[in-house]
Amino acid sequence: MAELARLMCCRTRPIAMPAGPDEVLFLEGDPCEYVYEVRRGVVRAVKFSTEGQRQIAAIFFPGDHFGLPYTKDYRFTAEAVTDTLIIKHARQNWLQSFIVNPADPDNIPGPAANEPDAIFLRGCIVGRHGVLVRLSSFLLVVEQRLEPDGDGGLLLPLPQTDIADFLATSPESVCRALRQLREMRVISMSRRDRFVIIDKPRLSAIAEC
Repeated sequence: MAELARLMCCRTRPIAMPAGPDEVLFLEGDPCEYVYEVRRGVVRAVKFSTEGQRQIAAIFFPGDHFGLPYTKDYRFTAEAVTDTLIIKHARQNWLQSFIVNPADPDNIPGPAANEPDAIFLRGCIVGRHGVLVRLSSFLLVVEQRLEPDGDGGLLLPLPQTDIADFLATSPESVCRALRQLREMRVISMSRRDRFVIIDKPRLSAIAEC
């Protein structure tokens, strides 16, 4: 009995799980047994159309919870983008820790909104007209969610092919838009996966076009 209790405790205790780039955390259709919390790194939510087209449905940053138990199975495939540290919370424990007081409708737990907020954000960005506008919006999200390095630079959390999937465009269009922002001196890039925002007001103005 004592051994069984120990095993049950291990199953319900939060589990720290490192993951490397492109490592699959769970597959769409897997049983939803855990809720995942990003402690370090970036995770992408991937969906495949009936024709097999790969789509990036959302991006999760440190502090986000995903794989929420809205249904009995996961609704997308989750992949680590960078070296990532994930905390796995047993489904039942996570639900119990975020019980909403029915007498207080404003007492909605923040982590319960992370996943739908990330998917909604992607929809808002893709709904904007023009790749330059979408990319500017994406860079502002990265600036808000990731810590800059010592020189004020930020790592692009996705390769350009994934950024293209996220923005519903082509990698060539993303490359052209990045070049245009550099030529406008809105951003600078010392390498393909790192950028510095030089003129944030102008970047914000472009994102609102």
